Amino acid sequence: MRLLPILMIAGAFCLGASQAQAGGSLKDGDFGDSGRCVGGAFAGPYAGVHVGFGSLRSKNTAGAYVSGVPIGGIDASDNDRGFSIGGHAGYNIQCGRVLFGVETDFNYFDADTSALLGSTAFLGSSIDWYGTLRGRLGLVSGDNFLVYATGGLAYADVDHTLFDPGAPGGSFSASSGGTQWGWTAGGGIEFMRDGNWSIRAEALYVDLGSESESYAVTTVCETCSTRVSWDDSFWVARVGLTYHFHRDEPAPYVPLK
Repeated sequence: MRLLPILMIAGAFCLGASQAQAGGSLKDGDFGDSGRCVGGAFAGPYAGVHVGFGSLRSKNTAGAYVSGVPIGGIDASDNDRGFSIGGHAGYNIQCGRVLFGVETDFNYFDADTSALLGSTAFLGSSIDWYGTLRGRLGLVSGDNFLVYATGGLAYADVDHTLFDPGAPGGSFSASSGGTQWGWTAGGGIEFMRDGNWSIRAEALYVDLGSESESYAVTTVCETCSTRVSWDDSFWVARVGLTYHFHRDEPAPYVPLK
């Protein structure tokens, strides 16, 4: 998946929303006074929890060097699925049937990959948690149903390992880890029921970019080294329950007679 197609889809979504607003109606009814952002079923702050599952994909490369001169390279990749659970919170502004919002979430995610390089070496990626900070743009139908697109910043705790038990001169291992930053995009639907409670289903794609490390492999020779890279991305599908902290709507002004 690439960012450009996602941006094109989001642009078409925004254009359709603006055209519908200009026309004053959608299939399911009139926009009403969409120029006034005075509240709505989804307006205001909210918080909730969600569960789901995802699939981590890691693309790996490794190059061998002697005295800084490249002598070969290998590519490999691996996939792994894992369980995800977390919480989300945000704030919505609803203008008629158009919704604008910002949301953040933090999640546990158990997934790790191990790609075989050659006959004995492995490159691994492991994710323990991830989070996002996203904008949301949506359309409300029937006062209780929302469809939305979302995208923004993503970050995750990623550990990378290199292990070669069959390296000439003895086994070799190295590791690195920390917070990686990237981007996310996706979409979902949300249904309001029982007053302040809503249920949702959504999917996100997260690209964490690439990380590269160079290691001296003195077990092979004094001037031998390797440069390895990890390119990590994953998607996650999840369902959630949200509580909306609705503000009291002001009473309509009635002039005295």
